[in-house]
Amino acid sequence: MAPQIKLIATDLDGTLLDDSNQISEANTRVLRAAVEQGVTVCIATGRSHSSASQFVTELGIEDSLIISYNGAMIRGYRDAEPLHHVTVPADVAAEIVRYSVQQQRYLHYFLDDTLYVTHMSHWGRVYLARTGDEPVPVGDLRQFEGQSPIKLLISDKPQVISEILPEELERWEDLLYVTHSLPEYIEYLHPQATKGEALAWLADYLQIGLEHTMALGDQLNDLPMIQRAGVGVAMPGSCEQVREKADYVASSAHDGVAEAVEHYLKL
Repeated sequence: MAPQIKLIATDLDGTLLDDSNQISEANTRVLRAAVEQGVTVCIATGRSHSSASQFVTELGIEDSLIISYNGAMIRGYRDAEPLHHVTVPADVAAEIVRYSVQQQRYLHYFLDDTLYVTHMSHWGRVYLARTGDEPVPVGDLRQFEGQSPIKLLISDKPQVISEILPEELERWEDLLYVTHSLPEYIEYLHPQATKGEALAWLADYLQIGLEHTMALGDQLNDLPMIQRAGVGVAMPGSCEQVREKADYVASSAHDGVAEAVEHYLKL
């Protein structure tokens, strides 16, 4: 018998959103129906809090909490301060910055909910168009030495990212959580900054057992919460690791969230 779902955590890109950054009518309708039944719905994304907030009003879940930065922050939609917050240690962040300069990689540096870059490039413009977060060019990111950013991210062509991801996982495995949310990204976070840890923290905060949670996603960064949730749902375009661990694989590319929620909540 399927568990009663009391908390739904859904990824944005590739899951709740289509290729045009829109939420389908079916996904909106079903999630609103879930809220009306008393289910807590939250967004769990690699994006910043401010980027995720635009979709909260669209779904009508203004009283909900947002899991942002891949789990490094949990913050209420209306709140100025986070409930939960972990950052990259300053010495490790400085090492990543130095290494990115050495390797000539385009680095996004997230500090205090602001995105900093060396200069505005193609990848900076792509990130702005995708998320609405406008990069602030500062010339040299080494000026932030001693700071503890919430996340660092490098952007490059998917084939380049796929080539260097294994070595990045090995290089930082004892110091950081390294993952990616889209084929063009590699992201560096505090070891406990995973969507799985954030889901567990949020469920405990809301006094909901993990067996009563549902997590929906498609990429490697969604895997920890899909494994921790009572019900893990993969989208049809999910990476192989996510599909293998999911309890349910949606068949609809655009309305996969609605399909899975309707299936388990019997809406």
